[in-house]
Amino acid sequence: MPSPLTHASVYCEGWDPETARPVGILSPDTARARDASGDQYAVLVREAGGDPLVLLEIAWSHEHCGVWLFDADGERRTHHRYARREDGELALTHSRRWPDPSAEAADAAPDLVMTTIVVMSADWAGYHHDYLSGGRTTVNRRPDEDLVAVMTRPAPEFGRWEGLLALHPRLSDTTVRLGDADAAPDSAPALAPWCPPGPLAPFGVDELFQPGGHHRDAWWRTPSTVEVHDIGTVALPTGRILVCDPSGLGSVTEQQALAVPLPPGEHPVRLSVLRSSDPDREFALVAGVRIDVADLVGTPVESWEMALRPGEDFQVLGEGQFFGVMVDGGSGVVSLGDVACLPHLQELFASSDHDHNLLIGYTEEERARFADQDRSLREAARAFLDAPGRSTAQAFAATVGDSMTGEPYTRRGVHVLLRLAHAIVHTEDPGLPASADPGERATDTSPWSRSLCEPVSGANLVTFPAGYGGDPCPVWLGRAVDGRVAALVVDTRVIDRPGEV
Repeated sequence: MPSPLTHASVYCEGWDPETARPVGILSPDTARARDASGDQYAVLVREAGGDPLVLLEIAWSHEHCGVWLFDADGERRTHHRYARREDGELALTHSRRWPDPSAEAADAAPDLVMTTIVVMSADWAGYHHDYLSGGRTTVNRRPDEDLVAVMTRPAPEFGRWEGLLALHPRLSDTTVRLGDADAAPDSAPALAPWCPPGPLAPFGVDELFQPGGHHRDAWWRTPSTVEVHDIGTVALPTGRILVCDPSGLGSVTEQQALAVPLPPGEHPVRLSVLRSSDPDREFALVAGVRIDVADLVGTPVESWEMALRPGEDFQVLGEGQFFGVMVDGGSGVVSLGDVACLPHLQELFASSDHDHNLLIGYTEEERARFADQDRSLREAARAFLDAPGRSTAQAFAATVGDSMTGEPYTRRGVHVLLRLAHAIVHTEDPGLPASADPGERATDTSPWSRSLCEPVSGANLVTFPAGYGGDPCPVWLGRAVDGRVAALVVDTRVIDRPGEV
């Protein structure tokens, strides 16, 4: 019988994926005391050579135990989340997995970037698949056998992590001997890089506005860097702020303003952009927008809290839930402004010659994308006209859009495609639609933001893309140490926060 393998346990605050190392090293006695009191801590189990294998994130006051599994490259590609039941068993509630690009299965779904599994019962689970294109598919079905095998585990006593280590494929059939690593505790306290389950917490809000910060984006987990841009000011005559999708301004009321106002006045606004540092996947996504109260610029925010509207109750929120701004996938943008803007904007949008697109405009990235689409349309249309046939018709129809993919299979459809292809090839690009009244158009304040002035009250509406374009965004209120409101942040959640599922 082979001798048991010896692995080292490192107690810490958590794991930093950017530096690929544990942060906030704790002594075993400190970790034991936290375990007894229910306070959160983490355990990193390493091989004898130092390579990470399993990270445990424990917070018994929340009945929580998270298990991260590392691959051979030191990347965390599997995250199981367990809840401790009254009988002392750990029950799996969520599992999140990122495909390994080197695995054979990756060839079957090359666009898959993440699978999230929500366990509803022992016989039923929801499988959510997120794709490179930004799409998501969901299917509820019986859980796979590999998931059934890990649905329950005994809640471990402190230091007895072997049952959870067996979740790692390399340790499932191996006898493991654990010992504490020879790691000196950090002298200075460190912020834990994860949060136990509960309503969405304001985790990493300050990091959104630290230029040069290195992160990964939430969908593709591409290494990226934070840029921060000044985009002017927002004028708040009353201080009562509306945060909404501008496509719904026609039905918004003053009662939907945030319950806690900002001081009236003109306040600076900054925009955070997460820019890819991977040349094979280039993007620049708005990660958040921040209003700083003018009189408190430079004052540190002591605490962040969820900004609520009248009638919203934080206590009713379930795990990972939040109140925020819903974003329509068609517009993909968020607007910030004083309620004083509302009468003028609603009157403006009541005209058939205006709509919320005058607030959105077109970013540089969008203009480049539209130009690429025009070139593709012309190339596919020319190929179809030069050699009419089923294959060229299908290629052209697919370039036009999903609604045209059935046209190559009927005589009428082929005729429509020929007429469309002829028009595309023999006419100039008409350009992008503009507002009927240029004087009412919003002005660019950056490649990602616009501002529309309201001439009556002197207020203005600041508009920006909502991250990936269609996801709801939480809004955070920042307070100074004396309790005064110092900042407001709309968080588009494009930065990967590994503690969330």
